[in-house]
Amino acid sequence: DELDEEVARYHEKLMPMIFSMTSDSNPTIVKYATNALDCILESMGDASLAYLPQLMERLVALLESGPTEVKPIALSAIGSAAHSSGEAFAPYFNEVVARIKHAMALTGDDDTLALRGVATDTISTVAEAAGRDAFRPHLDECTQLAMQGMEIDSATLRESAFCYVGVMSRVFEGEFAKYLSYIAPQILQTLRMDESSAFGYDSGEDPEMEDDDDMPLGFNTAISDEKEVAADAVGQFFASTTTAFLPYVEEITAELIKLLDHFSDTARKAATVALFTFVRTFSKIASPDPWMPGVPL
Repeated sequence: DELDEEVARYHEKLMPMIFSMTSDSNPTIVKYATNALDCILESMGDASLAYLPQLMERLVALLESGPTEVKPIALSAIGSAAHSSGEAFAPYFNEVVARIKHAMALTGDDDTLALRGVATDTISTVAEAAGRDAFRPHLDECTQLAMQGMEIDSATLRESAFCYVGVMSRVFEGEFAKYLSYIAPQILQTLRMDESSAFGYDSGEDPEMEDDDDMPLGFNTAISDEKEVAADAVGQFFASTTTAFLPYVEEITAELIKLLDHFSDTARKAATVALFTFVRTFSKIASPDPWMPGVPL
């Protein structure tokens, strides 16, 4: 992940070997080979076009009948392929969207919900690659599925849904405002969640149990991660929907300000970025005159 651009330069040597490994009889090898494909594809750009037919055939096969632990990775790799190939992905668009929508409706054990979460992330990537006009016929159904995922007791699905909101609001801008009445309260609910863990005490109740780590004892990091993703999404949501978002600004701003004191540095960063985005969006809504240097005479 850290050297994806450097590694992608050697795609002519690496891709044939990785393709071969995705057909290995050992599920572990298939898993890591598929993950390697996902990472490399993100930085290949137009170079991915030469591999696209073979790539999509293999990834769809893995999604359909691959090992359980490989399916989410294959789905993520399909999103990376869509992102890197752009308009060339059009021949695969309808089949891929149909398969992703099926995965977005799955219920069951943790592995199944993990696949559903990746599907929710991936559909937004595909939408961004295809563009709003191509994806518009699927927008309502996919958004309903993402919102239904928020109702399931799964932090993974809620995080995925918030990622979906951030990307789709960027793609559809004001068109996405029609979902505000449901999504904004969900964001507020997450930002207000109590992070005390199930151990039954707060970090201050037993001084002898405290440690020197940045994270207070007895706090749930899964919830802090969810808050971080929600803060990331809400900034983009306001920037995209502008005046339609105004009824929710005051309450959400108050929660973002509270998040500035969070123990997680990434949550604090997400809140800071969101608040600056709010300021820029207010400036855009106000339509101020362009700044001119000097003092008016």
